[in-house]
Amino acid sequence: MSGLPTFMDVFGFHLEHADEHEAVVRMEVPPALMSPFGQVHGGVIAALFDTGLAVAIAHRLGGDDRIATHNLNVSYVAFTREPRLFCRSRVLSVRRSVAVAEGEVTSAAGELIAKAVGTFGVRRQPA
Repeated sequence: MSGLPTFMDVFGFHLEHADEHEAVVRMEVPPALMSPFGQVHGGVIAALFDTGLAVAIAHRLGGDDRIATHNLNVSYVAFTREPRLFCRSRVLSVRRSVAVAEGEVTSAAGELIAKAVGTFGVRRQPA
């Protein structure tokens, strides 16, 4: 995977670790992305999953291959006011044109916030 996308700065995303087994993306939640009730907005958690799962898949593909989200299924387990979250993602399957990954978002203390499974389209570049 080449340089990190610039939108990651807007969301406070930081790549902690990524290899062929797992990807970990940390989020320092900007105050503007909290809900009116003081909790991390669910859509922000979904964006963290979308990015974290994609990073895991990207590390299993060629550098010129491209991916796009087809489906993201998020199950929220707990509310959180914690400004530091972690998305740990694993690839379940990589095929010619589709990849599937799963992950969990936890607080810095390890509390489970949400789980997700994502299906991504893969566009392979000619060798």
